[in-house]
Amino acid sequence: AETEREYGQILAPYLEEEGNFFVISSDFCHWGAQFGYTRRGRSELAETYIDGPFPENASIEGLDREGMKLIGARDVEGFRDYLARSGNTICGRHPILVFLEAMKARDLDMNVEFVKYAQSSTMPGMGPPTTSSVSYACACVTPVYVPPVNAP
Repeated sequence: AETEREYGQILAPYLEEEGNFFVISSDFCHWGAQFGYTRRGRSELAETYIDGPFPENASIEGLDREGMKLIGARDVEGFRDYLARSGNTICGRHPILVFLEAMKARDLDMNVEFVKYAQSSTMPGMGPPTTSSVSYACACVTPVYVPPVNAP
């Protein structure tokens, strides 16, 4: 946590500079016997795979959506607690935490919007995700525009 906070503070000034572009890339849940991770999330949180194709898809998505909600809220401590509690196998957890720490360090008003979510186990020809499924989530982070106040 301390290292993520330190790197976040180092990167924070660059978030405010016009013309900078950051890419933080990560798979989300690696689920199934192949990965040794088969916890289930809350199916009611699913938005993309509410109706499957398999019952496991909604519960896997529920795991991911819980974390995505915390990222969207820029809740660094909540996301850190979620990872510890859920054990979700998000491989880019550290870069995500560094970015959240950077936004927190400058108290930046940024909009985090998840624009795409998918799972490998839903591809055509794939069976139930009992052996493996890898989730993918894409978010765009943009500054919240505040119009300038006109001086009299």
